[in-house]
Amino acid sequence: MLQDDLGGFGDARLRRVGAALLEAMCQKPTTCIHALADDRNQELTFGRFLDHSSVSYNEMLTTTGRYTGDRAVGRHVLAIQDTTEFNFPGHADSKHGFGRSGNDRDLGLFLHPTIAVDAVHGGIIGLVGAQVLNRTGAKVDASKRRAIEDKESYRWLLAAEEAADVLAGAACVTVVADRESDIYEQFARRPAGVHLLTRAAQDRSLADGARLFATMEAWPERHRETIALPAQPGRREREACLALRFGCVSLRRPTTADNKLAASVEVFVVDVTEIDPPPGVEPLRWRLLTTHEVTSVAEAQEIVRWYRLRWTIEQVFRTVKSAAMQTDESQVTEARRFVKLAVVALIAAVRIMQIVIGRNGKTEQVMADALDPALEPALTALNQTLEGRTEKLKNPHPPGSLAWFSWIVARLGGWSGYTSRGYKPAGPKTIARGLTRLDGFIAGWEIRSADVRLR
Repeated sequence: MLQDDLGGFGDARLRRVGAALLEAMCQKPTTCIHALADDRNQELTFGRFLDHSSVSYNEMLTTTGRYTGDRAVGRHVLAIQDTTEFNFPGHADSKHGFGRSGNDRDLGLFLHPTIAVDAVHGGIIGLVGAQVLNRTGAKVDASKRRAIEDKESYRWLLAAEEAADVLAGAACVTVVADRESDIYEQFARRPAGVHLLTRAAQDRSLADGARLFATMEAWPERHRETIALPAQPGRREREACLALRFGCVSLRRPTTADNKLAASVEVFVVDVTEIDPPPGVEPLRWRLLTTHEVTSVAEAQEIVRWYRLRWTIEQVFRTVKSAAMQTDESQVTEARRFVKLAVVALIAAVRIMQIVIGRNGKTEQVMADALDPALEPALTALNQTLEGRTEKLKNPHPPGSLAWFSWIVARLGGWSGYTSRGYKPAGPKTIARGLTRLDGFIAGWEIRSADVRLR
């Protein structure tokens, strides 16, 4: 892994402990401190680290963002942002410092990360940053008019600004988000050099007096195609025939927005409508607002492809929670400690999903996006022990590629190696198990190599 610590925290010892915690989380994906530690002494050390006032999750995020920014240089990056919730029902007496969860009854808090994804091949580059929302204050009167800076929705604007800063070396940055980010201020205050791609939630007024949705409905259909929709909770995998429309509109500034903002903002719209969905199934409908110019079918299809990559952050959330880290079941009682641990889990989860998504070679990533290339000789030796006699059981990917590394980790995690019909590819849980076993092998290899050098 190229990132070898969580930050300096103004102390060499804290840096070392943070590095050990990050390494443990990547190798043994869990938020149970006891399980992460090698022994009782390390368990206490990890606990003191999370308690230390000099250890901040902001420094952790700044550190990981720096690594991501370095890897993003020269690429077109999709900065995908979204919010996930940690909810702790029935823990009112045992947990401290947590605010209200989304249901306003239970304790919990929210994490709003941004991940960098390669726009060309869809591979994860790394974590850009994240914001923490902890509703410890009184409930706000929703009817009271407030500046955007005083609203929780300001996080969408902050994430775009952070992406512009962290990914300054990228060839292009497109911030991608779902319907909750459909905020006029986000378009009116777009950072220089950053594009936006947002799924529309509101039927906005246009500068010419028309309404957004009616205007889109009147556009002629420009193209049809069938795509595969991946399975989601409550929805099976299925194919969908989609009709494509696109055009340009000028959004009028809402009466509730700051009158110092531009009176209107021009955006392009790509409208995706499912044709003849299965009986009883809600048809897919995406109304996508973007600052990218869309004047052809090919450009509209590219916008749709980029938006479909938004599912990547949902997979990261699944890894942070049920698929690996089980962060939402953490026994940590103090919110200030939990947030730091959750950020470490997020960094590790991004890495796990990076390996999962890169397993088939379609992302065309090199191993250096996830691991120190100096370890390639060790992995080459390990690969030979994992390959079978037949061609079907040999690593089919070029040495040094992320897919080659992913194949090795998956085999260590218990994956059969078969890719034919009926065999599932390795998922987050398998990759997590593989990383656990990889740690022991790498440690043994380094001891052996040091012994050889001393002879």
